[in-house]
Amino acid sequence: MKKAVFQLTFTAFLLSIVLLVLPLVSYAQPQQIHLGLGIKKSPSRPSPVLVTWFSAVSQGDEFLKYGVNEGKMKSVKASRTGFSGGSIFNGVMEDMKSGTRYVYKCGSDKDGWSGLYSFRSEPDTGTFRVAIIGDTQNSANNEGFMITSRIAGLVRIYSPSLTLHMGDLVENGSVTANWTGLLTATQDLNEISPLMPVLGNHDVQSNPGGNFQEPPQDYHLLFNLPGDEVNYSFTYRNVRFIGIYSGAADAAAKIDQVKFKPGSPESIWLDSELTKAENDRTINWIVVYMHYPVLSVGWSNVDKWRANIQPILERHKVDLCLAGHRHVYERYFQMKRGVMFKNDQTNILSTGYGTIYITNGTAGGNPTALGGTDLSSVAFTPDRTMYSFGIMDISDKSIAYSVYDQDNTLIDKFLIVK
Repeated sequence: MKKAVFQLTFTAFLLSIVLLVLPLVSYAQPQQIHLGLGIKKSPSRPSPVLVTWFSAVSQGDEFLKYGVNEGKMKSVKASRTGFSGGSIFNGVMEDMKSGTRYVYKCGSDKDGWSGLYSFRSEPDTGTFRVAIIGDTQNSANNEGFMITSRIAGLVRIYSPSLTLHMGDLVENGSVTANWTGLLTATQDLNEISPLMPVLGNHDVQSNPGGNFQEPPQDYHLLFNLPGDEVNYSFTYRNVRFIGIYSGAADAAAKIDQVKFKPGSPESIWLDSELTKAENDRTINWIVVYMHYPVLSVGWSNVDKWRANIQPILERHKVDLCLAGHRHVYERYFQMKRGVMFKNDQTNILSTGYGTIYITNGTAGGNPTALGGTDLSSVAFTPDRTMYSFGIMDISDKSIAYSVYDQDNTLIDKFLIVK
């Protein structure tokens, strides 16, 4: 009897230890995991995929493990950077086979491992899929990124090869909890699809004065993007993607500090990037994305921003210009050297007639009024307010662009052909 009581007591003691330790182990697991794309070492190899995660309690080394199956995984020691409440870790998956499904996990034996996730490496032929989201800011209607989480869950269903974000990732970029909240709410998408964002006015210091239009340190710590991470470019399959920072354009216009002034270093850089893309025979499409729209109406229309950017894009025959900021979905008629082209076949567009400008609505920020239904330059905008996201299926000769609302209902669909 005494032996039985001892065993029962000892079992209860072990159980109490396990219950105490389990929350710590769970908390030690890597959090806010998100993928990004690196710059190719060779045009013939898939883009490196970067894995970033946060650990609250880790004091030692952490690792990234990846491979074509769980039984054969390469281990990479992650770099470490101090961050509020813990550490940020970064690892790189490279030297992969094209169009191949890979699995990965991150963490350590000591502090715990993440779950096992998977993604598909960049293909060298065929069609690939790109998701477009924007304005995920956690305003009053999107507390805790509740709506953004729902949108991200819908986007995940489409298994995009990468996700472009049009900026205004958060409501206030000076608050660390906003950034970590976003990455927590969207991890289910970010762990399978590299997230490639640009900054919006809510992400930075948007009031003139000290540090005006400067990105917060949290952005640079949490994201691992090409170049200076503010204006950058990368090639994926047959597309040159160029993300540019439009600043706090409306406030900047009042003090003559709008980004990309003619002759500025950033304008010269963009011109050079577009020239290289035009002359690269492996590039079929040029897509430029930003926060402030080039074509817009009302409060989101900034004449000086349009005057700085539109001539460069159309001179270099950019196929698509994607933006956010205005919380509606709007698709404009094509523009070529400042002249609008109205196609009777509004759902079948040829690149020869100019650049297509799209404002991609909102994936969290409160929808604002209706689109510019009275504007002759608007080819399509819904007749109701909504949250939305876009899906592009890109091949050598066409881009099929589809837009869905928060109920995953198709709102707009058109085809761009070479």
